[in-house]
Amino acid sequence: MALVPWKRNQETAVARRPEEGFVPLRKAMDLLLQESFLAPSLFDRFFDGFGSFSASDGTNLWETNDSYIVQIALPGANPDSIDCTVDGTELRCRAESAVRAPEKATPIWQSYGGQTEYRVQLPSEVEPDKAQATYEHGILTITMPKAAHARAKSIKVVAK
Repeated sequence: MALVPWKRNQETAVARRPEEGFVPLRKAMDLLLQESFLAPSLFDRFFDGFGSFSASDGTNLWETNDSYIVQIALPGANPDSIDCTVDGTELRCRAESAVRAPEKATPIWQSYGGQTEYRVQLPSEVEPDKAQATYEHGILTITMPKAAHARAKSIKVVAK
C-alpha cells in the first residue's frame, strides 16, 4: 500500500478507556529518567510500579525546624472524601473527585476524576495526632510536627 504524500504527516488521536492503564507521556518520561539515573532502592521509594508516583506532579514538601508541610493539588476534590493517614514516614492521602460523568455517558478519556491517591515519603517520623490539614482553593495543606526524637537539637560546645 502506497502512502499518499498529503496524509503522511496527519496524526490520529487514539481514544483509550481509563481502565486500560494509560500513563500520561509526562509521567512516562519522568519514570524513564528516574529509572535511568536513580539507584533502584531510591527508585522504589518514589514509584510503586503501577503508575502511581509519590512526590509526583502536584505535590510540595516543605521543612521547618519543628515540622513538615505537605501541599497536594487536588482540584475539584470533594472535601468530605479527603482521607490522610501516616504510617511511619509515609503520608498517604486519598480523595474522590467531585467531577461526575454526564448522565448515560461512558468515559473514553479522562484527565482527572474518580479516586486519586498520593503517597509522600517523609524524611523522618512525625506526630500524626498533632497534624493539621486544610483544603482551600483546590490545595490540601498538611502540617505535621516532627517527632521529638527526629527534631534537630543543639549541642553545647565546651572549650577546654
